[in-house]
Amino acid sequence: MAPYILKKHLTRKATFFDRSDPAVPAALFNAVSVAPDLSEFPYPLPSAKSDYTCSAKGNNSVEWYGGKTGVTRYDPNGKSLDDKIMYFSAYRYLPDQNVDAILSDGDGLWVLTGDRVSHIEMLMLTAEEKAEMLLDETNKYVMRRGMVSQRDLAKSRDYESRHHYACCDNDGLFTSGYAIGEMYRYATLRDRLGEDHPRVRDARKNATKACEACLLLMYIHGRPEGFISRSYHVTGEPVPDDGIFYKRNGKTARCVKTTFSEEKGRTGEEVPCDYPVPDRLAALYRDLGYTDDDITYKADTSSDEVTGHFLQMKIAHDFLAEGDPELDEIIKDACKRTALHIINNGFEFCESSGKPTTWAKWSKRYFENDPIGYVDAPLNSSEMLAYLKITMYITGEKGIWQETYDKLVAEGYADFGAKHYDRFFQGAMREKVNPEEDLMYGDNMLALMTYWMLCTLEDDEVLLEKYRNAFRSWSGLILREHTPGYDFMYMLGVPDAKIDFEKDEWWFNHFECNRLTAGVSYNRHDIPVKLGRNYSEKRRIEISALLPPDERVISKYDRNPFDINGRNDTGICIESCYVYTYAYWIGRYYGFIDEEGQV
Repeated sequence: MAPYILKKHLTRKATFFDRSDPAVPAALFNAVSVAPDLSEFPYPLPSAKSDYTCSAKGNNSVEWYGGKTGVTRYDPNGKSLDDKIMYFSAYRYLPDQNVDAILSDGDGLWVLTGDRVSHIEMLMLTAEEKAEMLLDETNKYVMRRGMVSQRDLAKSRDYESRHHYACCDNDGLFTSGYAIGEMYRYATLRDRLGEDHPRVRDARKNATKACEACLLLMYIHGRPEGFISRSYHVTGEPVPDDGIFYKRNGKTARCVKTTFSEEKGRTGEEVPCDYPVPDRLAALYRDLGYTDDDITYKADTSSDEVTGHFLQMKIAHDFLAEGDPELDEIIKDACKRTALHIINNGFEFCESSGKPTTWAKWSKRYFENDPIGYVDAPLNSSEMLAYLKITMYITGEKGIWQETYDKLVAEGYADFGAKHYDRFFQGAMREKVNPEEDLMYGDNMLALMTYWMLCTLEDDEVLLEKYRNAFRSWSGLILREHTPGYDFMYMLGVPDAKIDFEKDEWWFNHFECNRLTAGVSYNRHDIPVKLGRNYSEKRRIEISALLPPDERVISKYDRNPFDINGRNDTGICIESCYVYTYAYWIGRYYGFIDEEGQV
């Protein structure tokens, strides 16, 4: 298959100023507000025609319309409708929805809203240039000790005001996604530029550090048995009141008091922590002056983290092991210890108390005796098989891993996967909701990671077809998002899949060059809304059409792309770049996409 060629495309960028800032052109304050005549406008508009109060002409027949509900850019020569009509709203692009005046400066626009001004630039970028800009932002402002999830800001839009600490339930999963993107960046650039090129060396350095940060979560707890921490804090960083945390002290760790630990009766619980953290991994915090006793780690780990870690280790073994045997030995040890922990605990991820964590269960006991486990069984059974396949692949060993794999296949684990949709539908009916209301969007990524690996590593044709059928049962949820990171993994598992590459190009074209989570307004005249998912007995409203990424909520892969952002977010958090870089570099490496003008 010839790669789909991506071309340069306009990308939005907004910069905010105080009204008194000398960088703001004086002509903006003298601009004459003339309402546009839209009586014959040929397309639906984001705002009601009567809401537009001012207009300006830009380059190449572009027109800008401002009003009570934001700014609209109209380019009659745009390739698609989303190129012809672009919507700019608060708080992503404007300080406020009510526009007082606008002034064109060629390709861009100055916008006055009360005491604040926004300058909207339209940058012509390649998809690769955008990937580099996003990566640079993440490495400067989001990464902490190699981990990547998100970073909060003390002041809106002020990157330098970022907090020195950060934490996320799924640090391991999200850092794994970042690491995998960097590994594929390294492999792609290495094949194109050679091992010694500065960009290649930079990509390998990035990938290695992120891999080390992921592996550290598999040792930082110091527990003798294999375990994975969700995240960790060092002395001086606040511990959130949202889970189970253990503070290390010598050879034991004690569960600290949180609302959740009190509810579970875990506060004060002690667990051993005398298993050594590999020096290479511990350097991520020791080189900053911290010791093992400065560590507070988060437990109650879910299958999300476990799945992300296994995939990350597999890709690291493929791309980083050569020339770094020390890292590969740590990967093999971490992989075996984790797989053995799961097997020894009856296919459940357990705390030292012997009780399973809330969301890491792959056992027949869970599948057959828990209503949620019944619905989880198709995916969780496949996850367990994927862990075993990856362990055999990384270690080159069969033994207990093959014996366990064969045992689980005999118990029907390979047959559960294709029952996903039926059980999901049954679960929704049991909860008396429509299936679409009961979606868990984070499961999409777990399914993609799991079946990509099973379909890649399995060479038994009968089992392979079962895994592909299981993968196909997720296609309705996965492919409707037109997200390249999803589409490319799906094609790697199901080679005969039909993917809309024009929609994938649309996604790349309309992805912004920053990840500041300033919300967007959905008081739109052109997009009807509908009732969506039920959260805590409160129905949510969704948009009924998939908007381009630059006009919808900025989030990770685990969120609903049809969601309406009700948080009124004014730009106090920076998300990671991995949603984009993961998709872009996997697509480049496997030849699904390429850039116009590449030699």
